[in-house]
Amino acid sequence: STPLVFLGSKFGFEQDMLEYPVNTSTIPRQIPRQPWFMSPLTTSAGASLISFISCFIELANIMSSIWVDEYYYVFGFLLLTFFCLVTTCAEMAVLVNYFQLRSEDYRWWWRSFAVGGSVAIYIFGYSLYYIRNLQANNAVAYIFYVGYMGLSSLSISLMTGTVGVIGSLAFNHKMFQAFVTKSLKLS
Repeated sequence: STPLVFLGSKFGFEQDMLEYPVNTSTIPRQIPRQPWFMSPLTTSAGASLISFISCFIELANIMSSIWVDEYYYVFGFLLLTFFCLVTTCAEMAVLVNYFQLRSEDYRWWWRSFAVGGSVAIYIFGYSLYYIRNLQANNAVAYIFYVGYMGLSSLSISLMTGTVGVIGSLAFNHKMFQAFVTKSLKLS
């Protein structure tokens, strides 16, 4: 993996800097008081629940395939479910980002990561619910299960959080680019 790190850093340094379509002030604006439903915890929990609902049926089949030794044959549907999860994570992050910007809260980076990434909390919670289906007779098997599901949930969180940030960044770039183009035509 070390050569890939150096190869990725080489390609990263050769890329052009990301240019924003608008200029920002160095003095931060005061953010008005937000309603209770726009708190980071509420938006992350609600939006990620919708993303989790889009994939939890297939999650039950995958977990029984991994942990209960049942066979899984429908890999095409699994790929479709994966694309559905990624798409809903990006859509929910963009939706929360839009509402956040409409209420004059410009701190969208970490919120969009949290909205996309907190679907893994529901996945880990479902794995704790699924533990009753295990047929283990010692504590080591349960520790093994919780550890692996924790690592899997962490990797899913990083993946879907990144999807949320990239989706929100693309949305903001497109939105502000259209705003600048429209304002230049008016003047």
